[in-house]
Amino acid sequence: MPAPERRRQQGLIREAFWIFLTVAIVMAVMLDGFAIFTAQRDARGDAADAGSEAKQKYVETGRIDLAEKAARTFVQDNGGEFLDFSSSAGTGPDTRSFTVTVRYRADTYLFHYLGYVAGLKDWVRDVENPTITRTTS
Repeated sequence: MPAPERRRQQGLIREAFWIFLTVAIVMAVMLDGFAIFTAQRDARGDAADAGSEAKQKYVETGRIDLAEKAARTFVQDNGGEFLDFSSSAGTGPDTRSFTVTVRYRADTYLFHYLGYVAGLKDWVRDVENPTITRTTS
């Protein structure tokens, strides 16, 4: 009679293992989703905020090179990659517009493995590394 009891214990261990594995995968997928969402949100917000920093610095100093430096510093201090900066003239210092392009990186656990699937590599790279351009006027 000990044999059936032992089989039940092995089944319990096997079921517990599958439940643990399923919960771990679901949690990793959720964490990847949060990481991607956070990177997208940070890129959008920081691109706009960097443009505002540049505009503020330009109004204070009247120098575009210092405005670009302020935008670059803001993005880098917040963990982003500063890609591009441009400015277009307005009728006065308050009406000049600044365009800032930033890139952020989402560190994922499982999502990046989708890049090994044929045809998904570029899409995965774009989702994990959102590049956002915002213009502040």
